[in-house]
Amino acid sequence: MVASIGSSRGTYLISMIFRFILLAILLAFFCNVIVIEAFTTPHITSSIHHTTSTSTQHNAGFMDDLSKFFGGLGGGNDGIDEQNDIAEVDGVYTGSKRIITVPSKSMKAGGLRLYCNLYLMGLQNTPEDGCWKASKADDSEVNLRYKDLSGSIIIRFADDGITVDRLGSAPSNKYLMHESVILNGFLDELKAIVFDGDISEANRLLTLVDDNDIEKNREAISFG
Repeated sequence: MVASIGSSRGTYLISMIFRFILLAILLAFFCNVIVIEAFTTPHITSSIHHTTSTSTQHNAGFMDDLSKFFGGLGGGNDGIDEQNDIAEVDGVYTGSKRIITVPSKSMKAGGLRLYCNLYLMGLQNTPEDGCWKASKADDSEVNLRYKDLSGSIIIRFADDGITVDRLGSAPSNKYLMHESVILNGFLDELKAIVFDGDISEANRLLTLVDDNDIEKNREAISFG
């Protein structure tokens, strides 16, 4: 009887230790993601930017390693069957129009893709509830399809930079208005990644060939 009780207690302790380790891993993951989000959100105050800048070097490496671990995070082709049926020519879907090109001088591809994927997936209710359907065709591309099906935004990540295409021959005026909101916000996020905080070039997720490239692209997405 005593041996049975001792064995039961030992099993219980092992189970509790395992749960504690798993909780610690999950807590570390979410804490790092929250710090990254606080660092890159455009409306954060200058004091928070100063605080988070000291930890961004570690976060960049964390995001890059995390991307490699999860591989095709958020994968699946739900909601984009019609886009997969379109032939791809020279890296651009037939019928699509290039609207943004941001050449990169250096890029931590895994970390940048993961961060931008999380950001873009969170825009499905911006600026109206349910106006976008976000999905991933593969690890290097995120698609945002508009609710009236008149157009889609295709954001692609390559080693030499980031491109944004518009798929749709006759996008509605409302699509164009909402596209402008989404892409201006996306450019703001890229600008924060490139310039915010006291971080060396070597430790940034993205650096640019021309520091003015982000602002130059705003002209192509202005509505009016």
